[in-house]
Amino acid sequence: MELRVVAVSAPEWPDGRPNPQVLTSADPVSLFNACRVAAVSSSDVNSPWADSNWAGERKVRRANVLLLHSADSEHLSSLEKLLLGEKPNLLLIGAMSLCLPGAVACARLARAILGNDVLIVLGGRHVNETFFLDRLGMIRHHPASPLVLTAAKLIPDLFDIFVSGDGEYVIEAIGRLVVRTLKQGLEVRCAANSLEMLRLAPGRWLAGTVLEGKIRQVASSGPNLDRDTLPPPVSVFGARAKFDVFPGRITAHAFSDSGSGCVFDCDFCSERRSVSGPPIGLTKSARRLHRQLKAAYSAISEDTPEMGISAFVEDSTLLGGSEPPTQELVKLLSTDSLDMIFGAQYTIDQILRQKNLITALRNVGLRYLFVGLETFDPAQVGGMHKDLSRTPWVQRAEDVFSFLHAAGIGCGVAILFGLGENQISRLRLLDQLATWRTRYDLPRPISLNWAVKHPLRERDRETGYRYLKWGTPSGPYVEAFRNFAEASLNYCLPGKSPPTLDELEEINAAYQFATDERSEHECLSAP
Repeated sequence: MELRVVAVSAPEWPDGRPNPQVLTSADPVSLFNACRVAAVSSSDVNSPWADSNWAGERKVRRANVLLLHSADSEHLSSLEKLLLGEKPNLLLIGAMSLCLPGAVACARLARAILGNDVLIVLGGRHVNETFFLDRLGMIRHHPASPLVLTAAKLIPDLFDIFVSGDGEYVIEAIGRLVVRTLKQGLEVRCAANSLEMLRLAPGRWLAGTVLEGKIRQVASSGPNLDRDTLPPPVSVFGARAKFDVFPGRITAHAFSDSGSGCVFDCDFCSERRSVSGPPIGLTKSARRLHRQLKAAYSAISEDTPEMGISAFVEDSTLLGGSEPPTQELVKLLSTDSLDMIFGAQYTIDQILRQKNLITALRNVGLRYLFVGLETFDPAQVGGMHKDLSRTPWVQRAEDVFSFLHAAGIGCGVAILFGLGENQISRLRLLDQLATWRTRYDLPRPISLNWAVKHPLRERDRETGYRYLKWGTPSGPYVEAFRNFAEASLNYCLPGKSPPTLDELEEINAAYQFATDERSEHECLSAP
């Protein structure tokens, strides 16, 4: 076995555990997507991936892909055990910006155990947002680019290759490059000297390395991704997540593979279309999503036949909120006889505009929608691109919960604070959600978030953030943020102050009240 691969999703927190109520998944979804072509290659006898520790059943590959939440000794010990057992010569690390210190911690541990016998590759959203092509097609680096930080010796010389963009085929090509390097009798880290050999891998991607303090980089010149033929990640990695909103069922993550951007361009969002790009290939998106949903049904049926089957569609909004592909999805699902339910994401206004279409989706398996609420007064935070109506937000949100309750569709909500709203506004929002939960049995769950400034491909130069430190250092704030899915003390939006511990105490108390089971009278009479 020449190629031995481990992939890890880097931790976001320095220590501690998230509240079990926080909306998280047991599956490292982004890693599965990035590695799916390599995983398929492990079944191709003509590929070096077939002679790797990823060859075989789905559970074999899953065992070599790890999701970490924090970097304390308890959590890193699981990575240490995996590294000692597999002795990988290729380590793939995926990281968001808040996870950059965690990625460094993982790479440092790998170097301590394996020395130079492992090629360490860093990718993920942070690299995507800091190492990129500008509108003129020129390679650019944000000040927080890990290549820039490595060249400046602000992070240790731990990573060998940095990958930005479409990772599916270039990761498979890096595996082949590792095998070629080993066959030449060279130290595996020497593979980074041959970036040019990756150039023809399909997709729009960049790869870089730092040699003798200087950045070397290469841009892909191969064909674009054929999104219609990308394998569903669940078919090669399976699923083990169990979403509470789908009780008694395994929940797979499904995608329409229509790009990583959102149709909207809200200034605070890391998925805004001007940064991540607009949706791609919507005309065939329903067929791609339908294929992934059927793959989820097959994989879960085979791996855990005793469990029910569900899926959550990870598009920023289901099929971009576009009606023609959604209508096509309804037709495709209506021809199936699958005992399967699913959920998706929409905006408040999309739901209000497409009630008939959502009812049709309900008839073919839709049982859950997830929406975002930032404030009841968008003007207070400078406005939102997705705010498409003059009707007050609070009225539109109530219309949505009332409609979904009557339609028999569950609904959860992600709340985003830290945009410039005041504390009174935050507490009023949580109090209103408590009332709605009693009146409509919605929303469930309520996911708290505090706005984090992401690199956004140089749209944040005014902050100077380089993400070298943990977003929230060890101490009282880690516990205070325990109810939050994403939050940071150090990387707030420009001009916005981090919350005080007293404010977080009030928010957490109001959150606990909102998520408790109370009568409508108790909610309406709450202070």
